[in-house]
Amino acid sequence: MKGFNSLTLAFYFVGDGMCLAQFHTNTITTPNDILAFRVDGGPNDNPTISLQAGVTNIPDIQTFTNHPVVILTADTFSRYSGASPQDVFDKPISLVTPSSSFPTTLYYVCSIHGFFGEIHLSAPLIPPPNTILQIRVGTNIVMTSIGTTTTWTLVPEFRSNIVSGLWAPVPSNTNTYANGTNTTVFNRLDPICGPNVFLRLRQSAP
Repeated sequence: MKGFNSLTLAFYFVGDGMCLAQFHTNTITTPNDILAFRVDGGPNDNPTISLQAGVTNIPDIQTFTNHPVVILTADTFSRYSGASPQDVFDKPISLVTPSSSFPTTLYYVCSIHGFFGEIHLSAPLIPPPNTILQIRVGTNIVMTSIGTTTTWTLVPEFRSNIVSGLWAPVPSNTNTYANGTNTTVFNRLDPICGPNVFLRLRQSAP
C-alpha cells in the first residue's frame, strides 16, 4: 500500500490465522556459571516456564558457553522440531508451537550437563477476527479496523524487513473503540525504520 510523503506501508492482521503473533518471553541465564538455569533473574533454579501455544515464543538465552540450551520433547526427549536454533548460549531461540495438537510439556536443557526446567504450554486464547479497513498517512498514522471488542488489547506492531527480525510494538500509540470501529493513532515510523514499514494489529488478552 503506497502512502503519502514517500512512506510505503504494508499491513497484516493477527487473530484470524493469517499471522502468528510473536512474544519475546523470558531470559534464561546461568549466573556465576552455576549448574542451574535462572529465568528472568530468579530467584529459583530451573523454574517451570508457562507459555501459550499457537504463537511464536522467543526466549532469550544468555548463558555461559559451556551451558548451551536445547529444547527437548517430553515423550522421546529428542530435540523439538519447532525450536530453532538449538544448542545456543548467546541468542534467542524461536519456539513455534501449533494452536492444536501441541505438546503440553517441553524441556529447556543444558546439552552438556543435562540440568533442565520444564516448559508448560496452554491452549491459545483465540481473539475475534480483526480487519484493517484503512491506513491514513499524514503528520501521523491513523489506522481504522473492525472486528475486535474491548475485551482484547489491540497492539499495533511494525517491522521494516518482512524476511528477518521481530515485530515490535509501535511506540506511543492510542486506540479508541466506538460503534464497532477501532481507531489507532501513532507517530510516523520513518525516524525508526526508514521509508518502508510493515504494519499489523495484534490482539492479546488484557
